[in-house]
Amino acid sequence: MSSVVFNHVTKYFGENKAVNDAHFSIEEGEFFTLLGPSGCGKTTLLRTIAGFYRNEEGDIYFGDRVINDVPTHERNIGMVFQNYAIFPHLSVFDNVAYGLRARKMGKKEIETKVMEALEMVELSHLRDRIPSNMSGGQQQRIALARAIVIRPALLLMDEPLSNLDAKLRVKMRTDIRQLQKELNITTIYVTHDQEEALAVSDRIAVLNEGVIQQIATPQQIYQYPHNRFVANFIGTSNFVEGSCEKDPDSSGHAGIIQLLGTTRKLSLHKPYEGKVVFAIRPEQVHLSGEPASDHAVQGTVKSVSFLGDKVSYLITLPDGSVMDVHDYPGKSQHLFREKQSLFLDIQLERTVMYDSTGQEVIYHAGEA
Repeated sequence: MSSVVFNHVTKYFGENKAVNDAHFSIEEGEFFTLLGPSGCGKTTLLRTIAGFYRNEEGDIYFGDRVINDVPTHERNIGMVFQNYAIFPHLSVFDNVAYGLRARKMGKKEIETKVMEALEMVELSHLRDRIPSNMSGGQQQRIALARAIVIRPALLLMDEPLSNLDAKLRVKMRTDIRQLQKELNITTIYVTHDQEEALAVSDRIAVLNEGVIQQIATPQQIYQYPHNRFVANFIGTSNFVEGSCEKDPDSSGHAGIIQLLGTTRKLSLHKPYEGKVVFAIRPEQVHLSGEPASDHAVQGTVKSVSFLGDKVSYLITLPDGSVMDVHDYPGKSQHLFREKQSLFLDIQLERTVMYDSTGQEVIYHAGEA
């Protein structure tokens, strides 16, 4: 088990900075996820950690050791790839034993360690099966067992569940999380699936165009995104423009907010006047048939999607914009119908407010 430190790491492809000044640390035993859209630099960063790429600037540390020039096979890492990368002509046992045999380990010790790894991934009963005759989920478990059997200091996982169906992905991500905690192994996990990242991670680094936008726990990233990109990429956000001016009756950083024809007051994180953008989560809006407050906004139901545990509404607002709202009705409550008029009570104190560029937080509940 090892901590990992990135000291101003940059990786170029030509003149393009695929990873731009990555500067952060990962604690021993942490499940750390690199999350972002395709081409954002997350896989490049992972492959630089593995030694497949050489960083042109900065240093990478495993513990106290700089590993920039250490060959991949000397870094004591385990890797699980998107395409499994298992040997189709070898049995399950021989696939998992491959790394141990490369280390010249004795036959008896190999037997013990391989069977322990197969027990962990629930495949011991299939030790003699050929992988080509097995399901995608089982093949991914073989790849996972092969990665952990060598007891690496660091486990790297690159989109390991993307080839599985939705239900199996949910089960596998739970199993991976439990196994990682059982082994207490430092893990760096790459995915573009924000729900997957929220479910498995201790902390998440959100990347865009090679730059880390925010590093925080899943709850912090969801509730307090540092900029508009993070708010848009993690979960669903409605972005609504408004304006802010200083409250003349306040000695602090209170602001008077104009939003969707209503006037509200907020205690701001810092002084600000001008145009603002609110990131409003679908669950931060209450729907009702009658105005629930003085700042209720009238709207019309554009569409209704019943999703079992919640109902997703698209609501057309007076200015013609559309807001995504989630409601969680009980058994006795009715659903609003398409084209029905209703009222929205936006819980503004739970939202995040940015400056006009969407790059700077002016208000959120955690810092007000």
